[in-house]
Amino acid sequence: MSEFKYACPVCGQHIRCDSSQAGTVMECPTCFQRIIVPQAPANQDQKFILTGTKADEKRPTTLAQAVGKSPRHPGRSFPVAAGLFVLVLALAVGAGLHFFGWRLTQWLGHWQSVDVGPVGLPGSFERQGDDWTIAGSGADIWGQSDAFHFVCRPANGDVSLTTRVLGLQRSDPWAKAGLMIRDSLAPESAYAMVLVTPSSGVAFQLRSTTGGQADSVLIASTTGMPCWLRLARRLNVFSADYSADGKSWTPMGSTVIAMQPKALAGLAVTAHNYSALCPARFDHVNIQGGESGGHTASATALALPGEAQELVAPPANDSNWVLALNGRPIPDSPAAGRIHGQDFITERASFQDNTLVLRAGKHEAELAVLIDFGGAPVAQLAGKTINVATNAAKAAKVTLSWKDAAGNVQTPSYAAGYALRLEFGNLADDRLPGKIYLCLPDPQKSYLLGSFEARVAKPKTQ
Repeated sequence: MSEFKYACPVCGQHIRCDSSQAGTVMECPTCFQRIIVPQAPANQDQKFILTGTKADEKRPTTLAQAVGKSPRHPGRSFPVAAGLFVLVLALAVGAGLHFFGWRLTQWLGHWQSVDVGPVGLPGSFERQGDDWTIAGSGADIWGQSDAFHFVCRPANGDVSLTTRVLGLQRSDPWAKAGLMIRDSLAPESAYAMVLVTPSSGVAFQLRSTTGGQADSVLIASTTGMPCWLRLARRLNVFSADYSADGKSWTPMGSTVIAMQPKALAGLAVTAHNYSALCPARFDHVNIQGGESGGHTASATALALPGEAQELVAPPANDSNWVLALNGRPIPDSPAAGRIHGQDFITERASFQDNTLVLRAGKHEAELAVLIDFGGAPVAQLAGKTINVATNAAKAAKVTLSWKDAAGNVQTPSYAAGYALRLEFGNLADDRLPGKIYLCLPDPQKSYLLGSFEARVAKPKTQ
């Protein structure tokens, strides 16, 4: 067997295969056109590139003719043809999966290769097994709009992306290559991205609203490439990590972005130079999740590579932790943050025994925040706004609850020294909606912000 290249008759994408695959049907990784693989060139010249044939342009009259043979027993042509069809199909599928190296979820994920925003030169995408090469032009991924090349697929709900960046051409010190989750293909779209640069380190950056100004969560220096990157979304909390070996990961923090569940996830490259084209090489591209009809129901349903059932905690200097809440907005997304050094997303809220309980799971012993209003019934709280400053003489008791490594439940409480803003909505159908911004003075700088809807439990009767 010998390798050769042929071109897609629709988009011109060069596809690598070997002589044993001649006559089989492949799918172009760029435009998804079904192509009949041509015969290998006789002179084995790698510079001589053939052109494949669209699968619907040349239809053999019989299945036997499709594999270049005549049936030996005309009277039994159907069983022979059926057997040949199954054999050809199995070979084509096996060769295609081996050649493209895609997991089934990625094969069905409808990857697309597209330029986003104004670029001086068209970008490109080529794949050889596990080796991805993406070239992108464009001024930058920054400011209020972006210009880059994006190889992406739909990602519905919670998703985790991992890759290793093997190399990136230095078209600019701030040329960028990495993982991105994006609201849409509009240049001004909201997004989260973890990226590596030729000489400016790694960065976790975002645009929290469409048309807003991009910002950085963290910029860190690295020893260069290869560099592993990881980006994850759980509800509207986005977190990023990087690694030199794909085993020991350094967290870059987390941020809340009010992004629609149906987003786009993939790999992005920008030259940071409108008139240049910057190629980048990736391998170990892996996407988990993003296939369901919405967000996963369990906080632990999506496990990151190397992390069994827990997200990496953001650093203690996260900008969401403050003790002065004046003018701080509360997002409409589900209440999320960091509690005792663990990422927290509210999945269950209740109001019982004069206490608001926000839990990150389905069980009583899991990570939780409890706010005791000292006997105030829910009817007195509905429609009210509560502000607690760090110097308040009297405040509601806030209790955290979690299991330690030994399995014991820990419940430290705070009666003062914390900052809290609670905006309760109107009570209806035993449901109490609200918004919360809470920052605690514990060593881990715990915080929680966002919206919730608490189920109101009926008082217990004697």
